[in-house]
Amino acid sequence: MEQVIITNDLSELAMNLPISTGQKTSFMLKEWLIKNLLSSIHKNPTKRNVYGYLTEISSFKGIFSIMRELIENDADFRIFLKETLKDQYFPFEQSIRFIRNVLNHGTSSNLSIKLEDYEIQKDFILSPKVQRVNQLKGSALIHLKFKYSEYIKQWKGSPDYWIEFILDFKTLKPGLELEKLITWHNLYLLAELCYNLSLLRGVQKQQIKKTPTATTKRIPTAKKDNHWTTKQVSKPYHKKDKKHLTSK
Repeated sequence: MEQVIITNDLSELAMNLPISTGQKTSFMLKEWLIKNLLSSIHKNPTKRNVYGYLTEISSFKGIFSIMRELIENDADFRIFLKETLKDQYFPFEQSIRFIRNVLNHGTSSNLSIKLEDYEIQKDFILSPKVQRVNQLKGSALIHLKFKYSEYIKQWKGSPDYWIEFILDFKTLKPGLELEKLITWHNLYLLAELCYNLSLLRGVQKQQIKKTPTATTKRIPTAKKDNHWTTKQVSKPYHKKDKKHLTSK
């Protein structure tokens, strides 16, 4: 949408825009404000749109914060991620934690990292147990390389659709900009991966609900002490086609 605004002057289409905030209340976006914003974006195509930038930051913050909370507090979802991501679970989890910290603690427009954003995490990655389990060999390198077709069997998009980036916690220093560590494009791809994993988990849960459970059925041919004997049987069911994920 921003590209449309950059290449076309839409300021003349501006009008008062009421946003409902309740049954009897609303917040009004003034015509003059919208008009000035559209005109400014069109006249300065190479300048970062602060409103769009803040919207992106807020979106990333929300997505990665929720994913981090799910990893922390939902054991079933955590197991699902480990089974789906396999060897990429550790770099995925560590990337989410780091980016979430930077976005939540950020106080500057360029999202400069602080020592508190990575110090504890760096010590964790360099701890003997984590080093041994993840075969890091003294490195603090987090290398996320996730190709959809190799990890998600339902994937029907391009076989070469993937996300890849590297975070070296040994080289992190206060003041470095997040965008210099992870490109804006990769932040979008990581947010998309979070969405696709959540979608896949939702489909999986629906399939689990549809799985037949054992039921008790009387067998009229067997009787003991005036009581029917019972046998565990499963209800018949039909599998429906699985949903597929495709690249956007």
